[in-house]
Amino acid sequence: MKYFLLLMLVSSFSWANESVSEDKTPANVAYLNELLEGIQASTRDQAAIQKEREAAFKKDLSDLKSTLKATKSQLAKVKRESERLKSEFESNEEDLADLEEDLKKNLGNLGEMFGVVRQVAQDVTSIKEASLLSVELGKESAVLNKLAASKALPSIKELEQLWYEMQLHMTKQGEVKKFEGQYIDESGKTIDEQIAHIGPFAALNQDGYLSFDSEIGYFISLPSQPSVKYDAETYFAEPGALANLSLDPTRGTLLALGSQSPSYMDRIQQGGVIGYIIIALALMGIAYGCYLLVVRLKMYQSVAHQLNDLTNPRVDNPLGRVLSVYDNEKLESDLETLEMKLDEAVLKELPQIEKGLPLIKLLAAVAPLLGLLGTVTGMIATFQSITLFGTGDPKLMAGGISQALITTVLGLVAAIPLLFMHNIVNGRSKRLIQILDQQSAGLIAQQAQKS
Repeated sequence: MKYFLLLMLVSSFSWANESVSEDKTPANVAYLNELLEGIQASTRDQAAIQKEREAAFKKDLSDLKSTLKATKSQLAKVKRESERLKSEFESNEEDLADLEEDLKKNLGNLGEMFGVVRQVAQDVTSIKEASLLSVELGKESAVLNKLAASKALPSIKELEQLWYEMQLHMTKQGEVKKFEGQYIDESGKTIDEQIAHIGPFAALNQDGYLSFDSEIGYFISLPSQPSVKYDAETYFAEPGALANLSLDPTRGTLLALGSQSPSYMDRIQQGGVIGYIIIALALMGIAYGCYLLVVRLKMYQSVAHQLNDLTNPRVDNPLGRVLSVYDNEKLESDLETLEMKLDEAVLKELPQIEKGLPLIKLLAAVAPLLGLLGTVTGMIATFQSITLFGTGDPKLMAGGISQALITTVLGLVAAIPLLFMHNIVNGRSKRLIQILDQQSAGLIAQQAQKS
């Protein structure tokens, strides 16, 4: 601004000089005087403004210096407080370490007691949840849950409550008691009925033993009862009377496994149609073999009687018929013809003596083959299940595997007695044939001596 005014002044002065030189009128001189006065007034105003600004700057500088001084003072104060707090913190850390060490020394066995109490509470809780006594006592206990999850030392009252829970459970474990409860029967219905428990080992009603499902908290009727279930009927039929009851030391595991074990009829049903065919053939073969054995025994008995009386042949037995041929031909035929006639008579008796043996032998051979057929069809069904459902659930393959194994077993079970039966009947038949051959040879020898 100052330089601008100075430039205007010089320019105006130059212009004024030119004007004076050209026009020396008094009006121009007056104008120049006014201009000069204006410039001087503007200069004075600018100087006043400059002084005001300098005064304001000086005042702000003084204020900033005061603020800086106060800030430094506050910073120093804060540093001193920080040092003091740091020193106090370190001192407190040392005191805390000493106190913790003293706490560990003073606790002594209390720390072990805390761990033991928590472990015992957890053990009792798990046993109680899985025990069939939870139906009567309840599945959960607030005291046990609190102690099992607690991270602090238990109080005397809590220890007394823990002792009470343990004592209550031990007392109930030694009871044989009847109570009104619910169980799920084989059809899935919930039935209210009187139930008895033999401690935590077994539960039963008047129909037999029950299994306990800890997940749903209900008793479930066993699919098949053990043979000792009738003791349960006696126990419920005579209130207050003593009865022999069996218990499961595994707390239901053996009863559950026993109920899952299939019976003989279940095994037979697993064999399917082929299994029934094998059983039918085995029964028919054994029955027919018994019939043939009875016939052979009667035949052998009649032959034995005939051996005691060879002079009076009877036609109700093979030996008697052979002797009849000898009596009829010994006078009319020569020795060679007589021998041929006797051989023919013996050959006529062979079909009757060996009757039925090929059939029994055939059944003994067919039974294992049918078992093998059932094995193949069962494995085919198993592979079909694997193709459709994969191997994730073994129960889906159990049907085919059961058929494969059961039919093999049934085939062997059928073949073994049939083979024994065939061997016994065949032995009797061979004995009869041997007697006929011996007597026939004896008759030929006797006739040869006469001639």
